[in-house]
Amino acid sequence: MEVRFETMIFMWDEKIPEILFNLINVITLAGNEDELRNSIKKFAETNELDKFFAYGYGSHHFYMHQRYTSDPNMVLTNRLLSVHF
Repeated sequence: MEVRFETMIFMWDEKIPEILFNLINVITLAGNEDELRNSIKKFAETNELDKFFAYGYGSHHFYMHQRYTSDPNMVLTNRLLSVHF
């Protein structure tokens, strides 16, 4: 798996760095696409991932955008990171 940061991180909330660092650990421990999907799903259930980030999957990658904390329905245009498997 290859993790690519594609834009800067906005620290609008003090929880963002901890969530992001823990997520990176989850991503790097995944050995394949299925493990990645299951790990991220489990991580999202036990953390506030959906509050601060919007994410999804393409045919060969996982992607994540940062949400505006002032309006969580809005997301930054550029991807924060992508994971290629």
